[in-house]
Amino acid sequence: MVIPGMLALLPVPTSTTPEPSVTPLPGSETVDQWSSYFERTFGSGWGNLAFIGVMIVLGLLLWAAGRWVITLVTRSIEEGLPLTERKARSALKRARISIPLNDTLDARLERERRKQRARTIRIVLNSTLAVLIITTVTLIVLAQIGISIAPLLASAGIVGVALGFGAQSLVKDLIAGVFMLVEDQYGVGDIIDVGEASGVVEEIGLRSVRLRSVDGTMWYVPNGNITRVGNMTRLWSRAMLEIKLGYDTDLDEAREAMLAAVEAARKADEHIDSSILSEPEVPGIESFDYDSVTVRLLIQVQPATQWDVMRALRREIRREFAQRGIAMSLPHQGFKLSQPAPADLRAAASPTHADPAHEPGLDERTRSGSVVRGDEGDVEGEGDE
Repeated sequence: MVIPGMLALLPVPTSTTPEPSVTPLPGSETVDQWSSYFERTFGSGWGNLAFIGVMIVLGLLLWAAGRWVITLVTRSIEEGLPLTERKARSALKRARISIPLNDTLDARLERERRKQRARTIRIVLNSTLAVLIITTVTLIVLAQIGISIAPLLASAGIVGVALGFGAQSLVKDLIAGVFMLVEDQYGVGDIIDVGEASGVVEEIGLRSVRLRSVDGTMWYVPNGNITRVGNMTRLWSRAMLEIKLGYDTDLDEAREAMLAAVEAARKADEHIDSSILSEPEVPGIESFDYDSVTVRLLIQVQPATQWDVMRALRREIRREFAQRGIAMSLPHQGFKLSQPAPADLRAAASPTHADPAHEPGLDERTRSGSVVRGDEGDVEGEGDE
């Protein structure tokens, strides 16, 4: 039995649940110290206004300084020169000393490529800097006027997660575009292959790249969808021809004919001569087939000129082969007669003729329906019946 007067003597139970501790934001103590300094100096009212004004001015100064640094860095990327060489060129211009400029097509494409890359990097860095400074100054001002920023931070985290799930493809494109720019995988004027689309790069963006294919189609490819990139005009290219020859062809003579065709192409066209960067190579036999031997010709050329060089080489190789009597491989379905077929072969191939005056050895048909063509020389081979 408990006496009512004894209730006052009983100990009051206390809760053992610890109170949640609030982790201060990084740098919040420094901000509080400066806020207290302004309150002691100018009073509680004017001190807060003075502190807010100083924070805004400081944010603007940081933004201007950051933009200056970003412009300095991206200008070096755009000009393709280190800072010391750029200063030397400026000094030469002030001294009115002319500087020779390389105004070739490749040089213009390279300048345009650097400009596109520098412009995109400048936009990304300026936007990131502005977002960071505006967010930081806004949070400091809200905390100074008495608005709790903890719920705002929690809400921003929830909104960020929701946007992350809803815009995954956009974030993926942006991240892939940043890495593409940093690694300099391709630029304006390059000819690239990204899988389903290939062509000349006309514009590079942080979200997508624009390609012009050989048939004139304009392709817009998101950066996040590019899993691999083949750059066919990076620093140098290679012209490669694979020629199928017959088994009875003299390979040494064929190799001499191919090298002679390269020299003839260089003498015939100055553009082809300036495009070739190395001596031609004919390594040897690349592969055997049931009716041919494959020989490969390799030449290192200027970027994006391999197609012009290969077209000129095909023309000259055809001429050289014709002059030297080098024949290409024939398909196994037919055979060639260089003289009228013998009587026994005609009888076996076609027992009866509708026209007795039909000239033997021309357009004869075998029992399988194959057509025999030619009218001179010996029988060189027979096809499958």
